[in-house]
Amino acid sequence: MTPQDFEIRLKAQVDFPSPSKVATEIIALARDPDIEMGRVATAISRDPAMTAKILRIANSAFYSQRRPSQNLRQALVIIGLNAALTLALSFSLVSAVRALRPVGIDYPRFWRRTLLAATAARAFAEATKAPHAEDIFLAALLQDIGVLAIDRASRDFYSQLPQPANHADWIAYETAKLGKDHAAYTAILLRSWNLPDRIWQAVAASHKPQTLPGDTDDGRFARCVTLGSDLAEAVLSTDRPGSLPGLAQRVLDLVGLGNEAFTDVVSRVLSLIPETEALYETSILEADDAENLLADARELLAVRNLHALQEVSNLQATTSVLLTRTEEAEDASRRDALTGVLNRAWLDRLLDREFTQAVVFGRDLSIAHVDIDRLKVVNDKHGTELGDNVLKTCALKLQSCVRGSDLVARFSGEEFLVVLPGADRDIVKQVAQRMLNAVMDMQVNAVDGPVKVTVSIGLATYSTRQRFPSTLALLEAADHALYAAKLCGRNRFEAFEDLAATNRNATGSR
Repeated sequence: MTPQDFEIRLKAQVDFPSPSKVATEIIALARDPDIEMGRVATAISRDPAMTAKILRIANSAFYSQRRPSQNLRQALVIIGLNAALTLALSFSLVSAVRALRPVGIDYPRFWRRTLLAATAARAFAEATKAPHAEDIFLAALLQDIGVLAIDRASRDFYSQLPQPANHADWIAYETAKLGKDHAAYTAILLRSWNLPDRIWQAVAASHKPQTLPGDTDDGRFARCVTLGSDLAEAVLSTDRPGSLPGLAQRVLDLVGLGNEAFTDVVSRVLSLIPETEALYETSILEADDAENLLADARELLAVRNLHALQEVSNLQATTSVLLTRTEEAEDASRRDALTGVLNRAWLDRLLDREFTQAVVFGRDLSIAHVDIDRLKVVNDKHGTELGDNVLKTCALKLQSCVRGSDLVARFSGEEFLVVLPGADRDIVKQVAQRMLNAVMDMQVNAVDGPVKVTVSIGLATYSTRQRFPSTLALLEAADHALYAAKLCGRNRFEAFEDLAATNRNATGSR
């Protein structure tokens, strides 16, 4: 069969499952810019199994929620309409295709690899903040469907592939025989199903993601799909420890994640695997294998860190001086030029890391949003030079009230953010009171005498009792509490949890 003949046969979907009626309806809804929740709920509810899985995933580690969803509409609100459509479509398409029985393919390994690739791609999307994480999950889940399509078109095709064969062997074999690899044929198939362009385009580029610019959404999308496949291949390799260093370098080259971030991605994948296994009713990794994978990743990190230390110890004195200067320059780039505390860009990065660890490991995470009261009045009366002294002195006072592991950053003009990993709501209130007292005790001298300064503080805590879906939601909660502190007279703190409890009590009494 020539490449042209095979492509024609593939487009006609000969002897290959097409999307179910429910899946076809979901695809149409996904392409509708004016989509409504009622229509989505109606479409999904026609498939009871799909409905149950949407409810399960809304209450899973994918979307950590304080209160479980009790019905489909609540689940749709939590995960969003587009995400729900994408996930529902994945359930329907996978269900249809898994009924196939290919020849010359290790089918159990194929599906383990497929689900592992999708889970890993999502984890890379989270780590790189790539948009459309659910679409990335679906693209990675479907990226090897072309293998099954090729098998249906030519039943002895893969039986002639020398074994054992890895993913690179598949690609080389397909290209030699058909002129294209399975990514190209998968893209053709997904496009014929009317899936969104970014899904089939990412699949088409998944074996050569550098063809798409890395600084675009499409480029990041394709790179996450590629790395999900690469991680799955490395995990299932007979030489996994030997495969990980090369993969870690590829992750750095494609998306800029270093060894520590790569290890965090592996940890996130392992935390999501149980949910993926339950949703798609299959086994991906045994418990011992999962532990060994994490151990291999940590060993890779340790070995590379040790190697780096050995290299540093062998440097000449002049090189050490240059290294010190570089570190000082890097530290300066993380600091606010006026106050010396962390700047906003570095705060965003570290806060995202602390939030992810709080979610994965079930730890408390508190933040305090601190605003200097009436700093504009001080600037107008005494000048911006004195106002700058107020900012610098306030930053020093805030730092004196927290632990070395806590973070103090300048959030905006007269606002600071204090991040307290592991601190529960009681501890953060004690710290807030210390900060109030420290600022009230400080004095900044003006020409006509000392200037008294106060601050208002809004508190929010992520915990197992009070979950937030994102760092942005946590920040918004602290900002809401800060606004309440301002309304109550300033020079005080308010906690979002207390405000929420008050609102619930007020609602219940009406």
